[in-house]
Amino acid sequence: MREIPKKNYVILGAMTVFVVALVFGLMNLYNSNKKEDYNPIVKEVINEIKYDDLESYIIDNPNALLYINDSEYKNKKVEKLFKDIIVDYNLQQSVVYIEKTEQVKKEYDLKNETPVFVLYKDGKVKEVLSQKTYSKDDILNFLKRNEIIEND
Repeated sequence: MREIPKKNYVILGAMTVFVVALVFGLMNLYNSNKKEDYNPIVKEVINEIKYDDLESYIIDNPNALLYINDSEYKNKKVEKLFKDIIVDYNLQQSVVYIEKTEQVKKEYDLKNETPVFVLYKDGKVKEVLSQKTYSKDDILNFLKRNEIIEND
């Protein structure tokens, strides 16, 4: 029986380590380039409408609050705050989510700030809340000022 040189085992081991490292490296590269779809947290408790349906929605619901957010913008802190407010004050029927698109930016003359709150009263825009950062008090004051929730 012929003896296999130890050098061949060393080469086989080195190739195995190289292939395993290459597979993990390519897997990490693939995962880093893969775009994740972001699903806003507030969509668990409120409905979403598309921009094309906005006019019909406002006709049917002349007193409504639009929550506009960009799916690329992942501000989970604000979304969690707003979701808690919606649930605590039972605002599920008063608030609707709309994705921030180029059409929405033009319609409401929005800059890069997101999320944005747009209040409709009697079918017309009454107030727009758009700022770089939000606190729970900012959102609650906006809702109280516009009588979406009652002042304590």
